[in-house]
Amino acid sequence: MKPLSEQINPKFVIQARKLDRYTQLLHRILPIECRNHVEVANIRNRNLMLITDSPVWATRLRQLSPQILQFIRENSADIATREKNAQVIHHVQIQTRYNTSRTPQPQQQRLSENKHRELKISRKTARLLSQSADSINDEKLKSALLRIARHAKD
Repeated sequence: MKPLSEQINPKFVIQARKLDRYTQLLHRILPIECRNHVEVANIRNRNLMLITDSPVWATRLRQLSPQILQFIRENSADIATREKNAQVIHHVQIQTRYNTSRTPQPQQQRLSENKHRELKISRKTARLLSQSADSINDEKLKSALLRIARHAKD
């Protein structure tokens, strides 16, 4: 069996390295909080295509796109000299692709994972919950409210 490096088309390796160089360049201009949310997806027809993981970051990138474009043009000379048919970037295109591994967990799951945290509520809230529980006929709901009421701050 051939080594993996011999099985991959060299054009793919060249393109991957080029995208990596543009990603490194992009990370030099982006604010720190953006860097983990943006990737260079492709360069095609003089467009630098960026992918982000939420509409919020897409909006932020659109605001920064003039600065990104200028910075890429000014600092991509070393990339262009390595490429035979290097293209000057004329446009930054931004798309949102949701990454399920990064999406926040549902509220219920987060609460169950943080069971070690002790719930504390005010005495006034505890009193109101107890009073509400006294007026409820449903036993499960009544006992749940009373359990919560026992978490009043000392």
